[in-house]
Amino acid sequence: MNMEQAESPLVLKTELFRSMGFENWINPYTMSLVAFAIVFLLMSIAKRKKQLVPTGVQNFVELVIDFVQGMAEPLVGKHAEFFFPLFFTLFMFIFFADLLGLVPGLVSPTSRVDVNLGMALIVFLSTHYWGIKEKGLKYFEHFLPPSLPTNGPNFILNLLMMVIQGVLLILMPIIHIIGELVKPVSLTLRLFGNMMAKEKLLAVLVLLITVFWGMTPAMKPVAAFPFVLRVMIVILGVFVCFVQAFVFMLLAMVYIGGAVQSHEHEEHDEQGHVVMVDEERSTLI
Repeated sequence: MNMEQAESPLVLKTELFRSMGFENWINPYTMSLVAFAIVFLLMSIAKRKKQLVPTGVQNFVELVIDFVQGMAEPLVGKHAEFFFPLFFTLFMFIFFADLLGLVPGLVSPTSRVDVNLGMALIVFLSTHYWGIKEKGLKYFEHFLPPSLPTNGPNFILNLLMMVIQGVLLILMPIIHIIGELVKPVSLTLRLFGNMMAKEKLLAVLVLLITVFWGMTPAMKPVAAFPFVLRVMIVILGVFVCFVQAFVFMLLAMVYIGGAVQSHEHEEHDEQGHVVMVDEERSTLI
């Protein structure tokens, strides 16, 4: 057995996916459908067998719902409920898609760049679309530098501030645009790199098992070491799958929350009390 054979999934030949470069039923696209089917099935079971005291699947689903809601509310504010379906779906899909890669003979869809890029673009487009819809043209103000004082008594200092302001007006929009374009790339490669590394490591351990087992009888007991190590990596892989789904969802919340939330600022009323003012509400402290 070579490395390519150790990495390859269970082979079920088909011509259906030849146009996409696959000749096997076990490919990232069918596995994506399987992951969605698992999420849909869990949600259907939890909804059909509702109990006052949740158990089993209902308990798991409600635990995830509470977890996602608890993370979204401080990061997305009043929009948390609106964006909850997106965050919940991203977390559940990525988690179960990652888990599929731990099953011998299957592949993880998230070990493909194109699958991850599709999810990253959904987050990217949602961030800017809803940011513009919520704030209008004011959304683009964060691309611009803050105003610098240019009305002081010192003419030279005022001139210097004007020059700095002009330079910042050129540089900061460029820097912000590059930063926004890097975000989907970062989301894509972070998930891809971790999932690909996990699958490569599992494939190497399979290769070592076959190599040691095919050697002399005295070396066959050595094959137990990579076998036990592979089992431990699979167990650890469940935690890694959760972490990767959590990180992707968390960054999606941070990006979208930063785009749609209003920024609070302090003002003082006539009695000198501090008032936190934003576009959503005013709170007297």
